[in-house]
Amino acid sequence: MPPERPGAPPATSRIPRCAEAERGYDVAQVDDFLAAVHAALQDAPPGPGPEHGSGVVLSTQVRAAVFAGARGGYRPEAVDELLDAVEESLAAAERERCLRARGPEAWQEHLDALTRLLRNRLDRPRTQRFRRPSRPRAQGYSAAHVDVLCERLGARLEGAAPLEPAELRRAVFPPAQGERSYEEQQVDAFLDRAVQLLLASG
Repeated sequence: MPPERPGAPPATSRIPRCAEAERGYDVAQVDDFLAAVHAALQDAPPGPGPEHGSGVVLSTQVRAAVFAGARGGYRPEAVDELLDAVEESLAAAERERCLRARGPEAWQEHLDALTRLLRNRLDRPRTQRFRRPSRPRAQGYSAAHVDVLCERLGARLEGAAPLEPAELRRAVFPPAQGERSYEEQQVDAFLDRAVQLLLASG
């Protein structure tokens, strides 16, 4: 599905539906979310951070969107693909509004703060970048596999290797326990920030 141009109405009529007997994403919930995104692309306040109004949909909120299941709903893979494009459109709009309203120095400060946040993790030794699961014998992500992706991200930030936001969004790690694992929630939050930085960097 082609990306939506910034400010374009959400093309929900092009999202394929599941068969009546299959469960997909609730149509009304997806339509409501995309309508809110369209409003944000039209009217969102400038720039990242606390200047945004509480009712505005931000690019960082797109990955957290959750929809109920419903028979005959939208096909999840099609909605997920559209949400990737929506996130990129919101990120681009936020960048342009910040540049117009606050100037390139403010935007660079935003990028620098994100980079420092990520570097704080990336510069740690392998197997020590994230905390372990707090509950005994709880499963987490394989530390070795997370570390490989972290090193690819570090190379991307240095300009030494390519890494697309989609690779971070779709990253899947084998389960592990104990000292061989990282807490899933902390890794997921880090990857969300990494996607945010890659999109903000253009």
